[in-house]
Amino acid sequence: MSIGSNSFTRVLESQRTLKVESYDIFLDVDLSKLRFDGKVKIRLESEADVKLDAVDLEVSQVKANGSPVKYQMSGEDLSVKTGKFSGTLDIDYRGTISEKLVGFYKAAYDGGYIASTQFEAASARRMLPSIDHPAHKAEFKLTVKTDKDLDVISNTPSVSSKIEGTKKVVEFQKTPRMSTYLLYLGVGKFVEVKEKHDGVEYAVATVPGKSSGAKFPLDVAKQSVQFFEKYFGIKYALPKLHLVAVPEFAAGAMENWGAITFREIALLIDKDSSVRIKKLVSEVIAHEVSHQWFGNLVTMKWWDDLWLNESFATFMAAKAEDAMFPKWRTWEEFVRLDTAGALSRDSLLNTHPIEVKVNSPSEIEEVFDDISYGKGASVIRMLEAYTGEENFMKGVRSYLQKYKYSNAAGIDLWTQIEEASKAQVKRVMSEWIKKPGYPVLSVSLKSGKIAVRQERFLFSGRAEKTTWPVPITMRLNGATKRLLMDKEEELVDVPGKVESVKLNVDQTGFYRVHYDGIYDKVWKAELSPLDRYGIISDSYAFVFQGRTRFDEYLALVDRYTNEQEYLPAYEVSDQLASLYALAPKAIAEASKKFHRAQLKILASKTDENSVLLRGVMSGRLALVDEDYARETATKFKDYEKAEPDMKAAIVAAYARSKGDFDTVIKNYKSRSSEEEKTRFLGGLVSYKDSSLVSRALGLAGSEEIRKQHVQSLLLGASRNPDARDATWSWVSKNIDWLRKIYEGVGTLSRLLTATIPLFGIGRAEELKRFFATNKIPEAGMGIEAGMERLKINEDFLRRVGETEQQVIQVPER
Repeated sequence: MSIGSNSFTRVLESQRTLKVESYDIFLDVDLSKLRFDGKVKIRLESEADVKLDAVDLEVSQVKANGSPVKYQMSGEDLSVKTGKFSGTLDIDYRGTISEKLVGFYKAAYDGGYIASTQFEAASARRMLPSIDHPAHKAEFKLTVKTDKDLDVISNTPSVSSKIEGTKKVVEFQKTPRMSTYLLYLGVGKFVEVKEKHDGVEYAVATVPGKSSGAKFPLDVAKQSVQFFEKYFGIKYALPKLHLVAVPEFAAGAMENWGAITFREIALLIDKDSSVRIKKLVSEVIAHEVSHQWFGNLVTMKWWDDLWLNESFATFMAAKAEDAMFPKWRTWEEFVRLDTAGALSRDSLLNTHPIEVKVNSPSEIEEVFDDISYGKGASVIRMLEAYTGEENFMKGVRSYLQKYKYSNAAGIDLWTQIEEASKAQVKRVMSEWIKKPGYPVLSVSLKSGKIAVRQERFLFSGRAEKTTWPVPITMRLNGATKRLLMDKEEELVDVPGKVESVKLNVDQTGFYRVHYDGIYDKVWKAELSPLDRYGIISDSYAFVFQGRTRFDEYLALVDRYTNEQEYLPAYEVSDQLASLYALAPKAIAEASKKFHRAQLKILASKTDENSVLLRGVMSGRLALVDEDYARETATKFKDYEKAEPDMKAAIVAAYARSKGDFDTVIKNYKSRSSEEEKTRFLGGLVSYKDSSLVSRALGLAGSEEIRKQHVQSLLLGASRNPDARDATWSWVSKNIDWLRKIYEGVGTLSRLLTATIPLFGIGRAEELKRFFATNKIPEAGMGIEAGMERLKINEDFLRRVGETEQQVIQVPER
């Protein structure tokens, strides 16, 4: 990482001794030569010499209140010899538009490129000398000079645009007080689709040729703003909201105030878009729009509370999407993706608390993970269930009103919700956010009572006695009970005999449940789709822990063969797909049986969830069933007429059965739609012939595969059990290149967490030696987590190997 550590050693000191009022920025941007000249006037007060953050900027002059003053660059510190100071610093400097996906960078598309910014967490310093710290909020006034045929977008509307020969000068309105990481600048040729609603101008901005996908995101943005204005009780703060489609982007989206940036696939919807992408787009837009209040209007004091931004936005996005698209059953999707992803990541010893102490720059980016997003959001959902929806909303409103345009910490939010609900919010949340991991509740019958015992759940099976205050929901003999369990064991009285029992009703709690010898009573309970999901989800985790035998698990999967509901069926399919990546021989027959049965059930269904699931399951069956792959591949000749949600399956089946590399790569290169490119990218990693996957990976370092697609390419290749060797070979030879393209963002850490447990199978010692020799400090947490999960996978494979001959044949019903 090139973000130095020296600026972090003075974080608290700078908060005490320095106050920034405003930045007045002038940038002369030469897009053709990828450079810019800058002048910034910073109004501030300081008790001592001023230290600013600056990276890869060439400073030529500094003035303090109009007089030249001495300055020095050291690492990433620009030290200005002001002594005690109050007034304006004028700084002249020069910078380059980066080829990396961070700072002010080049984002290429077919036929050209734009320049766009990505500043979170600590990269505003790559475009202007600043106090690049979330607590140092200021007003920003931006003026940009560039070629007259280019467009310029920033956080606020432009107030003037003047032509000066071959150039034009665009001046923007002053922003509200905000953190540096929320500043935005985009320069290039944009096409805008605009619509005014309730005093706010909404605009989708794309590169030329992409604006046809703007209607759906415009509608979702408007509805999201309406939803959050009503929920939070505060109007949206700016006069406009841009949704900017960026052709090269490391993240999915970024909440820059008034100018949200997105990957094209996470924003644009056209006639060929699948239901899966419509869901993605609506969720991402709602997530980023919620940040306009929670994160932008009120901002964390420091990155320790990053989770507060991201968890809350994840949770609120689900609320908004559920209100906009009730038939999608968003909370089921939330549990399957956000909660499940967080439970899995938090089942490792190499995890971290929700609230994590940030001690070094690389840690900022590494904590943008399943814990910060998924666990935090799931614990907030659990808190809402505990306090009640109305009380929870009142507390959130009070928090936003009290701290708007300033900074706050997690304790400030819990205080407001506790005052509104009169519940023990601070005590409960303190335990959940400061402690890593989560509990498994073991449920049994003891002397006619329900006995509930808690301990930390770890995939490794290691026993760790610790307790959480667990808000338990229980359906007992048809009646719902609630209790706060804060000790190791709890006995629950039962009036009469226990006929049926189910804990964690509708999966609102962030914990797992194991029933000791009483699963017959669980199946007698009234089970919602969320409840049936919870049973198989927990069982899958218990298989990896060793608590449940693999043959027992497969018998349970068999019980779901004719499942009619979207969520439990999708979950079983997810599990079988993951197991295929690990143990293809042991799972193939069970996967074939389940997916064939489900495709028969889904064939006659027309709702959007079923359309989505039919496409997903077709692709998964094509990987394990050669006959089905050949049959599905015949549809490639009529690809353009195929249902959008079936297209990825058709491409995967075609690649799998035909081994035709040239057709797939030609389509990847020629398609303009990001979703179409992604479909053919999936084909490139689906081949049985690992040399073809190697060939695809070999294109990653060239211009033929976009940088933003490398992550998907590697994730897909690592999940192909025929391509493990090829994937590891490529990663080991290209690790330095990966570090370079992901410099300044946490992508590499998350990528290694996900891929090491797959391509590392059978070569754990080799990987240990490799990472010992090739130090990657910015991905240290991810590597450790990946190596731990690799050991868990190999332990699982050893257990499966002992029983494989017994379980690969699944009995017919």
